Amino acid sequence: MQNVEYISKIKNRKLKEMKRIATLMIVLIGMCGIGFAQGDYEAFTFSQADYLGTARFMGAGGAFGATGGDFSAVSTNPASIGLYKRHEVSFTPMQLLFGYSDTYYNQQKASAQNFKYTVPQCGIVLANTIHRDNGWKSWQFGFGYNRIMDFNSSYRANAQVMNTIGNEIAMHANGTDYNNLTGDGYLAWMGWMMDTVPGYHNLYQALYGGHDINQKATVVRSGAINEMTITFGGNYNDKFFVGATLGFPFIDFREKTNYYEQPADAYDIGNVTEYALYTQQRNSGAGVNLKLGVIYQPAEFVRLGLGFHTPTYYWNIKDYFYRELYTEYVNIPNLPNSRFNYENRNNFTLTTPLKFNASASFLIKKRAFIAAEYEFENYSMASLYNDNYDYSNENEMIKMKYGISHNLRVGAEVNITQGFSLRAGYRLKTSPYKMHETTYNGTAHFISAGVGFRGKFFFCDLAYMLRMSKDSYWLYDPVGEPCQVKTNTHYATATIGWKF
Repeated sequence: MQNVEYISKIKNRKLKEMKRIATLMIVLIGMCGIGFAQGDYEAFTFSQADYLGTARFMGAGGAFGATGGDFSAVSTNPASIGLYKRHEVSFTPMQLLFGYSDTYYNQQKASAQNFKYTVPQCGIVLANTIHRDNGWKSWQFGFGYNRIMDFNSSYRANAQVMNTIGNEIAMHANGTDYNNLTGDGYLAWMGWMMDTVPGYHNLYQALYGGHDINQKATVVRSGAINEMTITFGGNYNDKFFVGATLGFPFIDFREKTNYYEQPADAYDIGNVTEYALYTQQRNSGAGVNLKLGVIYQPAEFVRLGLGFHTPTYYWNIKDYFYRELYTEYVNIPNLPNSRFNYENRNNFTLTTPLKFNASASFLIKKRAFIAAEYEFENYSMASLYNDNYDYSNENEMIKMKYGISHNLRVGAEVNITQGFSLRAGYRLKTSPYKMHETTYNGTAHFISAGVGFRGKFFFCDLAYMLRMSKDSYWLYDPVGEPCQVKTNTHYATATIGWKF
């Protein structure tokens, strides 16, 4: 009896299929330029900065806002370039990244790991003495790039839950006639993940709804934000150091997700044994920002720094989103396993929040320093825009979901001998979320150490950094229990350079 009902359903669907596909093509053409994949998640992700770069910078915790004299510091406080007295070329040809994550979903644990090789920094600084008796002693020019955010990570989730992604898709599809379904609603309808409630053509229910479901997911991310910098600075009477950096950040973000659902208590439900949902997202784009900084040295042993970063304006982020649903059937005559997909290509603009930072560095007989730096950022100030789509809902979600994040960086360096240095550092990024009752709230801790070898013309630095973070991740819309992800990422970095 059940097979007869499903065969009848197949015949009815075949009659409607051509109309649905024609309608879909019209709607998808109209969606060119309308955001589908991007939202508050992308705005938050592309607004972040972990400030990677030279091994010296990373080994001392990135606390160079007032210390100065390191190329990567121009991305935090441009006035740091004013401390240069000689020309310098620095290159970081190696950064090895090894990440390990534990994901807890419905009290079940799954682990994943990833490995990556990157080149996070390259730069040149030209320092020129001013032979005039007007207080200005030198001016500096710097050009190169720093990696300010790394996206490489992966994790897995595996649990038995009484929920299905079909419930969320059906909820969003309610009110739309089945002839006009697009995106995930179209996939779920064509792949039998959901069907209309009997007697309705715009009200839906999930096939796996109300059943215990085995869910599995793997998420792999890659890419980074690399910032090309053009910096000008100056030294006034060895008391004031000023600088300005014109930054051009470049986004390269990729995420691949494999998601599976199977009945937990039966071989099949409604003759469907498994759903497999594959998602691929790619974002690329360029932006521009301006950073201003000043360092004041009131005494020989102390420096105080201030930095201001304008919002970054990304004028054309390309967004590619592809999703495919594979449905496996059993015991339905003349119906093979089905596979449906859709893709969306879109461009949008993003304005990230502005930033402020304040720093202090204490110098010990030119043999060591101890430094601290504080940075303020309000992620609720990020906003999305597109000429062909109103992002009012997404921008309201940004304001509701994200808030102020406090970033603290402390570090120290000591010269054991004239050419050999030891370094150590610590960073803290507080939760960016307005609602963060749990411990998995986006807080990140960084612990680092490093060594340096410096001669008259050549230097080499090595650093190790451990990034420890805890965050929440929803396999689909943020309804119900999220996955709790604990990630440890190890960085090994080497920098070489020349002074002349």
